[in-house]
Amino acid sequence: APRGADGTAIFAMSDQKDVALEIHITNLPSDPAEPQRDGDDAHEAMLTATFPPELPYSALRPYDGRASSDKPVVCLANQNGSQVECELGNPMKRGAQVRFFLILSTLGITIQTTDLAVELALSTISEQPGLEPVVARARVVIELPLSVTGVAVPPRLFFGGVVRGESAVRRESQVGSAVRFEVTVSNRGQSLKTLGSAFLTLLWPHEISNGKWLLYPLHLELAASPGQRAACSPAANPLRLALVPPPEGGTGMD
Repeated sequence: APRGADGTAIFAMSDQKDVALEIHITNLPSDPAEPQRDGDDAHEAMLTATFPPELPYSALRPYDGRASSDKPVVCLANQNGSQVECELGNPMKRGAQVRFFLILSTLGITIQTTDLAVELALSTISEQPGLEPVVARARVVIELPLSVTGVAVPPRLFFGGVVRGESAVRRESQVGSAVRFEVTVSNRGQSLKTLGSAFLTLLWPHEISNGKWLLYPLHLELAASPGQRAACSPAANPLRLALVPPPEGGTGMD
């Protein structure tokens, strides 16, 4: 995984539903030059992994090409997937190495998630001084696969008619022919439950060189999912012209 300037792993979240955490556990002598001095079999060797709510446990996967062991690793998770206990061997023999993957679900990650931490704690009933927990940390970068499309109705527009000054315009019918821009923003990835600080900037021909209106922003409708707060600025219709009620079901920007 890529790492930041401080060495912390960076997890780029886009549309993946799972993430694999590679586990590598060894029971090797502390000094390879004197392998008989320590490194005994570890009885009732266990790994306890604790996960944040955003990244609960999902499944166990073997590691291809792993060193052979007496029997495969067995993991038992609690009800909400916040913790899992894995049996590493009874005993885990001297010189043994165990590799496997813990598969974690990303469905709890939101746009506000900035970092993740998984605590890994080894235990054994054999004598093992200094067996401290290890915390695997990662910063989260959200990569939303957003796309935007737009269409103008009608696609061609002709100017003409009576020319009025801005102060003489009072009603929608006096600003000329209408053009409707329909813009659609789509997220091709998985839902992150909240859009957070997502913005769409629209640019259009606003005025000509002498400051006269060219395309006057008359009406703006934003269709959002229930419960989502959506606001646009600046507000449309700055001259507060009298509007004709739009047809039912119509959306977009005129």
